[in-house]
Amino acid sequence: MGVFDAVVNFLERLGGKTIEVAEKPVRRIPEGRSVQERLKALKQLQKEMETETREDEREKQLEEILEWRKQEIQRPFFDRLADAMLRYFKGPIESLTKSLRGLDEDLYRASMTTPKEKYVALMILVAIFSAVFLALFGYLLYLTPDIIVLLSVLGFIGGFMYMRHYPRMVWKRRVVEVERALPYALRHMASLLSAGVGIAEAMLSVSRADYGPISEEFEFILMEMRTGSSFEDALTKFEQKMASESVSRVVKQILRAVKFGGNLSEILYKMAEDFSFEYRMKLVEYVQKVNGISFVYMFLTIVMPTMFVVGILAGSIMSKHLVMPPEALAVILLFAFPGVSFIIINMIKKGEPR
Repeated sequence: MGVFDAVVNFLERLGGKTIEVAEKPVRRIPEGRSVQERLKALKQLQKEMETETREDEREKQLEEILEWRKQEIQRPFFDRLADAMLRYFKGPIESLTKSLRGLDEDLYRASMTTPKEKYVALMILVAIFSAVFLALFGYLLYLTPDIIVLLSVLGFIGGFMYMRHYPRMVWKRRVVEVERALPYALRHMASLLSAGVGIAEAMLSVSRADYGPISEEFEFILMEMRTGSSFEDALTKFEQKMASESVSRVVKQILRAVKFGGNLSEILYKMAEDFSFEYRMKLVEYVQKVNGISFVYMFLTIVMPTMFVVGILAGSIMSKHLVMPPEALAVILLFAFPGVSFIIINMIKKGEPR
């Protein structure tokens, strides 16, 4: 029995040593010879634990700072500049924001989640960069200081006005994309309704499909309904947001069918076919108009500048001096004719059928 007990004790000690080596070491209070020694060891252990806790907190703070810096670097440059400008010039920016009426409605219609004050800061930044760019451009062309100042002022005003109307442009572009995708979304909904699916589930299916802005707008409608709005109120807000004749027709037909009854799937199928036919007819008319405008565009952008330069050179040779200063000629060639081309392109773009 003595040999057996010795073997068992040896195995127990061996197992305990193995566990101590494998596991994380645990601090133990050394058994001192007196109470004072044990208290001293306890204080030392407490200090070591506090030091480790501070180190862990410092590492956690460092990780949070690194994560924050990573997110800041990933943000757009103008977004960070706008935050900095809003931080230092909050009062003037808020005053300017109050004077810009209708900006919040334009941002809402464009589905832009940027706060008004931050967007105004972006407007000012874009205006400043436009002014600096045109000033440098004028300096590189060796223009006079008066023209450089004029260009910078025009650049500031142009950049500010462009940013002010940018949400409206985004909204109009979204309306165009919604109207283009409307027949496909209506067919999608009609097929689900004919299979016995409810109107809310059909709209949810469209919101999860890849139809562009119309899927996003259907998601907004469902979010309005989740927050307590009725189906009629959510669709009415969608109609007011889009301010489109086609969207208004669809909303009125859906509300009428839900309120008074009717085969909504057949109504949506019929409206989808009507929208497709109207778009095809408008597309034919648009192609005919573009064919006529293309000749005017080629004349104003290619033939007219060439004739203008040749006329200036011929007049200068005949009069033996420059008829027009080189600076004015450069401004006309670089701004006037491209401006006319931009106007024509904008007219063609606006005439594009929805």
